[in-house]
Amino acid sequence: MPSAVLVRRARSRSSPGRFDSSRRTRPRLEKEAPRIDDDPDMASALPDDMLLEVFKCLPPPTGVLRCAAVSRRWRRVASRAGALPAPPRHFGFFRNHGPSALPPFVPTAGVALDLRFLPVSPTCGVILVDCRGHRLLLRELGAGSATELKLIVCNPLDKTFARLRPLPTVGHKVSCCTFIPEEGDEFRVVVVLFGVTLPNFYVLIYSSASSAWEVATGSLKRPLVPRQGPSVVVGDVVYRLQCDDKYIMAVNTTKMTLAALPLPNTGMLLYAGNNWIAKTDDGRLCFFAIREPLLLLKWVLEAPGKWAPQEPVALRPLMTPAAVGDLHGMKLSSKIADQLHGCKLGSFGGFCEGTGTLFFIMADRVVSLDLKTLKMERLWLNDDEYRPLGDVFPFEMVAWPPAIKDSVKAPAISN
Repeated sequence: MPSAVLVRRARSRSSPGRFDSSRRTRPRLEKEAPRIDDDPDMASALPDDMLLEVFKCLPPPTGVLRCAAVSRRWRRVASRAGALPAPPRHFGFFRNHGPSALPPFVPTAGVALDLRFLPVSPTCGVILVDCRGHRLLLRELGAGSATELKLIVCNPLDKTFARLRPLPTVGHKVSCCTFIPEEGDEFRVVVVLFGVTLPNFYVLIYSSASSAWEVATGSLKRPLVPRQGPSVVVGDVVYRLQCDDKYIMAVNTTKMTLAALPLPNTGMLLYAGNNWIAKTDDGRLCFFAIREPLLLLKWVLEAPGKWAPQEPVALRPLMTPAAVGDLHGMKLSSKIADQLHGCKLGSFGGFCEGTGTLFFIMADRVVSLDLKTLKMERLWLNDDEYRPLGDVFPFEMVAWPPAIKDSVKAPAISN
């Protein structure tokens, strides 16, 4: 490409108003000095330490992840532990929203995720039933969904998915669908079916390694009604809260057996929304309940059937104006009946096993609580007054700083 040139003309020395043709000069051509910012390889010439300083000025995670996708060297620089500012603990959360064929995503870290890559008919759609380890478990709706269970496992980060072999469900109700991440990209899916008229159950476990279902069956003392509730994976056991029936269903995925675990003696009325299950950092099942005035109660399962109460946490002092905004001075209660007295409802909304974070729905606002630091943060306000918020499915951040495998494809940035 030819060098840029600059044209300069010598000023005429003729007196004003008179033109002297003898003193005309020809234009001189001079090479313009090359601009530093026109050098396409300028960024590559920066040493690693200076490049890292540039990365520190970018907003995590979007800016750093985009830069880490440029080259191997940039990924290596971005992967230096402890050198980059930490991003939020979650990309955001998914939720089931009636008018949408696909569960919409609410970003809280500037990264927009969506499920439009799934080959799902917009007239049928899917609902989200579980989320764990950066992958979602979805159930297909539409024709045949009343007699067959059709499940999809997908990863919104790399836009991959797998359709599982359909399961016939005639004469049974689906009680549990839980996703269990395994080593690498492998996974298992646990499904529990209850008989509608006959007191029996089926435990079905799908393995991605064999692409097949393993089935076990057994009898129950009486027919059970499936209930909506959260699930937690602790080792080889899947726990599913059945609040209305006052027990926690325990599925041993190794022995493929089913058991019922009684709830702790809370001394209060339990109903959907004011209790939840989670797990501790050392991998023990724990049970939460909200008692007025906004007191978070906690029990930890120390042995089969033995619950140990923990120190309760008062939520109201954590709700500072800087943390929760307008929720600070709002009248909140976990009792549905208190709405008749001008209170807004507060309930559990979800739990992220990867980060140990509880999520609440308070006055149609999503609020997170870090159980380690007891830091509370308001994340999002639902402005659709005709469709109140249900459970949320938090989507945790990738390992930080980003490893090379996490940075191969840069995620999209929301507007």
